Amino acid sequence: RQRYMDRFNNDTKIFCFILSTRSGGTGVNLTGADTVIFYDSDWNPAMDAQAQDRAHRIGQTRDVHIYRLITEHTIEENILSKAKQKKNLDILVMDKGKFDASALAIEEGSSDDGEIKDVYTKKGLQAIFGVSDNEDESTDPLQGDAKDTSKEQMEMAMASLEDEDDVKALRGAQKEAADELKEFDENAEIQKNSDEDEDEAENHKKTGNKQQKGKNPQADADSKPDNPESTDEKDLEKEFATWQTTEGFDATAIEKSLSPMEKYGLRFREDINPFYSVFFINEERRKMEAMEGGEEIDIEELESQKAMEERQAMEDGDLLATGIQPEDLVRQRNLYRREKARLISEKKRRKLTGENWVERIDGLTQKPFWYNEETGEAIWDIPTVVVELRAHDLARKEGWNKLPTKPLVRVMEYLVPFPDRQNCSIVSHHWRSCATDIKFVRHVYPVEMGALAREPSRMEYNHYVTMSDALAVALPGDTIELSDGHYWVNDGLIIDKPVKLVGDENNPANVVIEMSGSVLWSGKSGWIEGITFRRPKISSAVIQPFAMLEVNGVGKIDMTQVVFDNDFSAAPTVILSGSGNKGTWDGVIVRNSSSTGMKMTGEVHLEMINSIIKGHRKDGVELSEKASIKLSNCTVEKNKGYGLRFATGCKGVLLKSHFDSNDSGVIQKESHVNITSSSNTATVSSLPEKQIPGFRVTMKNVDGDVPEGSVDSQPEAMTLTSQVEEAPSLPDPTPS
Repeated sequence: RQRYMDRFNNDTKIFCFILSTRSGGTGVNLTGADTVIFYDSDWNPAMDAQAQDRAHRIGQTRDVHIYRLITEHTIEENILSKAKQKKNLDILVMDKGKFDASALAIEEGSSDDGEIKDVYTKKGLQAIFGVSDNEDESTDPLQGDAKDTSKEQMEMAMASLEDEDDVKALRGAQKEAADELKEFDENAEIQKNSDEDEDEAENHKKTGNKQQKGKNPQADADSKPDNPESTDEKDLEKEFATWQTTEGFDATAIEKSLSPMEKYGLRFREDINPFYSVFFINEERRKMEAMEGGEEIDIEELESQKAMEERQAMEDGDLLATGIQPEDLVRQRNLYRREKARLISEKKRRKLTGENWVERIDGLTQKPFWYNEETGEAIWDIPTVVVELRAHDLARKEGWNKLPTKPLVRVMEYLVPFPDRQNCSIVSHHWRSCATDIKFVRHVYPVEMGALAREPSRMEYNHYVTMSDALAVALPGDTIELSDGHYWVNDGLIIDKPVKLVGDENNPANVVIEMSGSVLWSGKSGWIEGITFRRPKISSAVIQPFAMLEVNGVGKIDMTQVVFDNDFSAAPTVILSGSGNKGTWDGVIVRNSSSTGMKMTGEVHLEMINSIIKGHRKDGVELSEKASIKLSNCTVEKNKGYGLRFATGCKGVLLKSHFDSNDSGVIQKESHVNITSSSNTATVSSLPEKQIPGFRVTMKNVDGDVPEGSVDSQPEAMTLTSQVEEAPSLPDPTPS
């Protein structure tokens, strides 16, 4: 509890300290608070008073404000009312100055109608007992002091209402109080020794029995000493005690109640002929002897001795508070700083080593959980620091293969993605997961996420506004991730390094790149996944003279689930030129061009799987200058020209592909063209001039519908199924 109070009093960030009024007042010091709020009042007002006094301890320098929260029309109003009544009763019994009518003389004197407004005053109590000051004066005219008579009558009235045992106890308490007052009275007669009392008693028996014969024994017991001075002094003391009880203990009130003659006597006794007690005379004599002795006092020696004693008391822990300034305690300040630094370092060490986490068993579910002894946090999962420490111990035991993820990823940040980081990924499965960590992925914001309005200084790590910014800082082998949305590319993209463009692999329509230019790919390798490239709709009226994708030189790119929509631009949708293998395309759609769909020039090779080529104003695919293509499970349809056009020296492999509604025909080939085909189908509007090896040709009706089965009169001419043409197969292309 002391630690909590120290933190609250010294730390300004902790603005509230919640505790119960029943927590006890011993040792509770909350001088850091200047506001006390009671939201649950107590039936006993002393408990609340003790609670609010915790903010009034020594060391409080601010005004303390007390607030009490009471809900209207609830039991809390009754609690507050009873507490006020108990508090007023405490004032009536304990505070003697407010019990007397002198404190309220003005209020009582101003009420002429005799109405009692407050029952906790003298008149209120007299009204309860049926006693008044006028009755006191009329009932006992023998006594001249009406105030004394009123007091005695009041005591008699209170005694008549109490039991006999309570009255005896009250009289015994009054007698004890009177004896205690006599002990502190300097004018009281000093009691004699027991031996002197015995001698005096014997003499009194011998000489006094004759004088006291025939008198009442009670009168003998109440007789006073014969010394008149002692009798006068006791009468004066009794009169002063009665007067002091009436007027109070305040010296100013006593002086105001004196008559002019009495004030003169008091001044005479104080100034002209004062009374000097024995203690005063002895103190003055001691001072005179010290001055006459002439001994010199060494102040410096006393100060040094005092400082040494205080230092020793502080080291022993006996000194609780001193007036020494902090700047004078150099050694203590250094000790405090060193101890504070040690505690901070120990706390950090326990945090880093995981010693502040302990495993415990839940009493309800009997399942293990982790508990932080310093912060009090409890979690079911293993803490991160414990996981990292276990991974570190495993790495020291197993070697580099079990190096922890965090330091391994940190090391791989200094490697080039391709080929260094890619070579690390073949070490083990763990190294591969670290080499492909999400931290190495570069992200580009779409237009829907306010990419153009973002400030570069507020961008997160590896996040960019445009694709051009990401490509400018990308390293060979980096991955650029595109979120769902639209991306605007006005001047085209030039990619001369092996990178990966990743979108939505399940639905490429969610990631759309609006291309005004073209993508010029000259990198030796690359990857595109789940992206749609298309012309902007707002500029559809303007015919773009650029291809959507151009792969030239030794460039190579692999794709899956990609769409190229040229929106009937004047240039081909895809242009492949140069030499070497141009990659493998799986699930790629090439459509809507005013020219040829795909144009392949040079000694290039392309493999397409499950792809679609359709909707072009000319041929679907045009090959020239020894280009080669392999189609597997592909569809070539709705082209104005031929489905495939092979120039001299070109090659092709067609497997399980379908050709439909190509106006000029299925295939156009020149001399010295090698085509290998098998299990293909073709739907035509008119019979071809020659049989197509490896194809099953189906004739359309006039309305364009395909009949069910072979219903034509010449089934041999309509459905031609021949063996695969005896031609050498294409060799597997050598990777660049």
